[in-house]
Amino acid sequence: MALFDIKLFSTSLLTNTDIRVVVPTPDEPFHPDETPYYQPGKKYQVLYLLHGAFGDCTVWTRNTGIERYAQQHKLIVVSASVTNSCYMDMAHGSKFMTYMTKELPAFINAMFPVSTRREDTFIAGISMGGYGTLRLALETPERFGCAASLSGAVDVASMVENMPVGAPTPLKFEDIFGNCPVRGSDNDILALLDKRIKEGRPIPKMYICCGTEDFLCDMNRFVHKELEKFPVDLTYEEGPGAHNWDYWDPQIRKVLDWLPLANTLVEG
Repeated sequence: MALFDIKLFSTSLLTNTDIRVVVPTPDEPFHPDETPYYQPGKKYQVLYLLHGAFGDCTVWTRNTGIERYAQQHKLIVVSASVTNSCYMDMAHGSKFMTYMTKELPAFINAMFPVSTRREDTFIAGISMGGYGTLRLALETPERFGCAASLSGAVDVASMVENMPVGAPTPLKFEDIFGNCPVRGSDNDILALLDKRIKEGRPIPKMYICCGTEDFLCDMNRFVHKELEKFPVDLTYEEGPGAHNWDYWDPQIRKVLDWLPLANTLVEG
């Protein structure tokens, strides 16, 4: 197992940013006379794992067993810090969507032995990162084969519409989205999905889950019902759990079981 903490000067963000990358050893038991991580003609499948509000690129490795799970599945895991941006090109702030959909994948593909095939590239996230997962997956649907939202803020349009003026929140919607309505725009997951289907573009397989004690449960139930109206490959799950790591740690294992993982290096 290798864990990389990277300081990257981002030309999209015009600042240094943080990335954490988990790379499993490809063989068990380890063979010391062989090159373990880079093998000719072999690549890893890759999962971009998104944090929620208040989080950063370290939260998944600090709060879950994702390193062990990545090793078991022979999967590279990439996490990046994006502040409380909703993974957007902010109206008043930095271009995090550009960073996540263009600059970061280009850097990872250049530096690590990851497959660039759609069927080997996945994205998942919690809370704010659950919204970011679906938003980024539908922004570049040719890149991601699967997208999983865990306790996601998947109906941001309703959150923006119902947020009382001056209410304390980590998500400054006026800075993220500006004064333009979210509903019906590309920042509305349901509207963007409808747009992508009409364009004839590939739609990633989707996994959405939420705990029944989570304050976002009703939102996820609503989006689930709406998504069922579309011709998408959707898995929905809810069960006991709140908005915390006690729910997300076992749930990410279910996501990994759901993903079409080879559990070995793939041809590349």
